[in-house]
Amino acid sequence: MSTTLQFVTVGAVVALAAGYILRATWKTWFRTSKSGCGSGCGKCATSEPEPEVKGRRPLPMA
Repeated sequence: MSTTLQFVTVGAVVALAAGYILRATWKTWFRTSKSGCGSGCGKCATSEPEPEVKGRRPLPMA
């Protein structure tokens, strides 16, 4: 593999990584505020009810 092709490949990977970081930063700082369900925060998720256990009780999972 030639040196020029290696530089181009590394440059493309670095540019994609920088773009990903910039996109994530932009979405964090300038995202429109979504309040309530559908914002992806996880607060609105309903937990499943505890199953009724008969007999021996299992240890809680960590």
